[in-house]
Amino acid sequence: MKPNRMHGQAPYAVAWNLIPLLAGVVDPLLGVLGKLATIFWWPGLPRRADSPRRRRRGLAIIVGGIEGPSIYNYAMGLGVLRGRYRGAVVRFPWNAGLFGVRSVVNLMSRVHQERQSALLAEAIVSHAKHYPQSPICLLAQSGGCWIVIRALEKLPQDTSIASAVLLAPSVAPGYDITRAASKCRDGLMSIGGIGDFVFLGAGTILLGTSDRVFTPAAGLVGWHHHPPSFVEARWHPSWTRFGYFGNHISTSSVPFIRNVIAPAFRKAARR
Repeated sequence: MKPNRMHGQAPYAVAWNLIPLLAGVVDPLLGVLGKLATIFWWPGLPRRADSPRRRRRGLAIIVGGIEGPSIYNYAMGLGVLRGRYRGAVVRFPWNAGLFGVRSVVNLMSRVHQERQSALLAEAIVSHAKHYPQSPICLLAQSGGCWIVIRALEKLPQDTSIASAVLLAPSVAPGYDITRAASKCRDGLMSIGGIGDFVFLGAGTILLGTSDRVFTPAAGLVGWHHHPPSFVEARWHPSWTRFGYFGNHISTSSVPFIRNVIAPAFRKAARR
């Protein structure tokens, strides 16, 4: 999951930076369209995505953003499957609720966040108990990253997961990620870009981050703490060919998940 490097791009740095900046402008429109789409279409992952046989190989849990079940967290799960991950892939429905209201609750209610992160931790413990040799990977986007962080922090001392990836985390950059990272045997990765200035810039300044700090989020400006086993990857122009343009919404691009995220999950899964 290491970012690709492109040589000789210095003269074109300004031009490359226009890509995420332009992509960020359309984030609000894509966000609205994604929410409206759930009124008419609520896609589920293929039945083959979850079975006892696949769970014995591994489990990838998809944790979407505050918008609720959507085409974006569906795309995340689809990307993992298309990346030839042989374990089970499930979505954790922490963000379900009344349309139009759930986003506010998911972002602002600490009680709701703590309850849902505890349920996610319980799901991890339950899987580890029933399939002790089956590695668990977590993939979260935006507000779901906070749920994953808190769930990792709540795991018992004798329980850990293989790895976790945070896409465009809407968490304050000063939050200490050390405890959560220590629960990931193969590492915890955060991915963000400079084009996320609407949701993780203006949005979190006005409405607050998921951990209720009124500041630009870590997905936009980066993290202050970089403990062992934690890797922060910033958007790179080479990722445009996979459909990730450095903005918020495109972190859920199916080709990006398939080509950049899924290989590490696939490596962790049992044969």
